[in-house]
Amino acid sequence: MRQLFRVTYELLVYLAAVTGCSYKEINVIVWYFVIPATWAALLDRIVGRHFFKIGFGTISLGVLLSVNFASFSEWLFDRSVDFLIAFNVIGGNYTNSSVIICLFAPLAIYAVLIWLAFFRRRKLERQRKTEPK
Repeated sequence: MRQLFRVTYELLVYLAAVTGCSYKEINVIVWYFVIPATWAALLDRIVGRHFFKIGFGTISLGVLLSVNFASFSEWLFDRSVDFLIAFNVIGGNYTNSSVIICLFAPLAIYAVLIWLAFFRRRKLERQRKTEPK
């Protein structure tokens, strides 16, 4: 867990340096905008519409236009840390909670969404083609 946390942290520090954003801004961009945007795209592929991308894009644009992003990122990152630290009550710690909630949970969600968007859809399309009319 510690090694996964460290690798993720170093990647985010690198992205911050490359983009000129702060570490906290990169965290917010990745976990609150990029990852949910890709989930919205996968959900749209599953339902065959553009509702989720449009909805998420509209909400994101509204948020980004109405706040000072640096201050907003600072606040949201700090609240996220508070959330992860809250798991200490049940025997967790910040590092393990971060890996489970910020890496494993999104990867599990990606696995389900990718399967539904690409593999289940192909299976259903093959079934429709082979069904007698």
